[in-house]
Amino acid sequence: MAPELRAVLGGWRSGDGPLRDRLTAALRAGIEGGELTPGLRLPPERSLAAQLGVGRGTVVAAYAALGDLGLLERRQGSGTVVRAETTALASGRAAELATALQRNLLFRGLNAAGDVGVDLIGTCAPAGPAVREALRAATAAVDLDELGAHHGYHPLGHPPLRRAVAAHLTSHGLPTTGEEVLITGGAQQAISVLATCLLEPGAVVVVEDPTFPGAIDAFRTAGARILTVPVHASGVDLDTLAATMADHPVRAVYLMPTFHNPTGCVLPEPGRRRLAALARSHDVPLIEDNTLAELSLGDAPPPPVALHAGGGPVLSIGSLSKLFWGGLRIGWIRGPRPLIAHLGRVKAVADLGTSIVSQAIAVGLLDRASEIRELRRRELGETFDLLAGLLSRQLPGWTWRRPEGGVSLWVRLPSGSASELAALAGGHGVAIVPGPVMSARGAFDDHLRLPLARDHATLRDGVDRLARAWRDYERSASDRLQIVV
Repeated sequence: MAPELRAVLGGWRSGDGPLRDRLTAALRAGIEGGELTPGLRLPPERSLAAQLGVGRGTVVAAYAALGDLGLLERRQGSGTVVRAETTALASGRAAELATALQRNLLFRGLNAAGDVGVDLIGTCAPAGPAVREALRAATAAVDLDELGAHHGYHPLGHPPLRRAVAAHLTSHGLPTTGEEVLITGGAQQAISVLATCLLEPGAVVVVEDPTFPGAIDAFRTAGARILTVPVHASGVDLDTLAATMADHPVRAVYLMPTFHNPTGCVLPEPGRRRLAALARSHDVPLIEDNTLAELSLGDAPPPPVALHAGGGPVLSIGSLSKLFWGGLRIGWIRGPRPLIAHLGRVKAVADLGTSIVSQAIAVGLLDRASEIRELRRRELGETFDLLAGLLSRQLPGWTWRRPEGGVSLWVRLPSGSASELAALAGGHGVAIVPGPVMSARGAFDDHLRLPLARDHATLRDGVDRLARAWRDYERSASDRLQIVV
């Protein structure tokens, strides 16, 4: 079953009425919502029926109803496919990109209209009382008369915020000036701007495996060819990275050396020096994503790779989304001044500059970064302890390595498919991220990512539902095995 179809059919049995009507409704919503893109081939009736545990007649009736609505068509040699006429825009490259983006379940979740029950997909916490109080204070301190006296366009960023970010980075051991900072609409836009600037269709970019799915999407959108290197307990495999850079015309490397998403590992300082040296020797831009770098679950991490750049092309990404609140949409790129100026011109094509009001609020928030950082660390430590305890009691066969920091737990299943479990979990009212979503090559189907940035009640409810889904999954796997035998 294609990943996008599996996602659409998660929880399809919920609701009232005959199974054929519920299946029809789920497929129709997926097609009309753009999640099942034109030209996508659906499984044969008998195959889908077996995967869903229903009679073949249920699937035949659903396909027929969707055919009568003009949403599906039968093609000789291709089977049942989504009709291309469902939307004029979703064709060719647009359809390919839409399908790729839908594999990022976070993207799908953000666009979902309904209540999925317990959301264990995203890793950004809501703004708690302390953060809301900081937001109120920072907002009250904004001088709207002063802001309104200017036209409001700052393609490189609001100058006071550029200086504040530079001071923030300097205080963390990375000397920085305001001219070396470009303000973006969160870390996701920072990655997208760099992909647009550094890559063209067919260009080679190297990423860790697994990695942040938003980066995979950004590089796919740019038309890049993605190569992967493994991640170990001590960070990216530098020997494999060096060999990859020697054997391929690499145009950029994207890594998360500090509290890697999703594993939470950290690259030690000697590895950071070697990484910077690789970027220099190959003259290949290194994109260092430090979005999670302040969220330690133990010892403080080493200084950023950029500290060892030595004039090499190292570009660092940061964000206030994980530390404060995702809705603020404030991120940045730190790099050499000439390149920052060029990136600002590229970004201006998209938005002419990030919202100046949000930027002005962010200036005040950075004054309280140390206070909020310690709060977040305590919260994450408590939720890790809770989640680890819940999993140990209710899902004792599942294993993981304690993360050194970050906002997620990378869990390995003892058997089976995380993608199949994710589809089944939807029927139990819990949404999870299976491992293949975190991999540019669709690997790690024996893993899933669970968030630490959740309140305790949500985690308890989510693990309860997940444990029930796992028991159902194990029973169904046992039943399938008995049928085969």
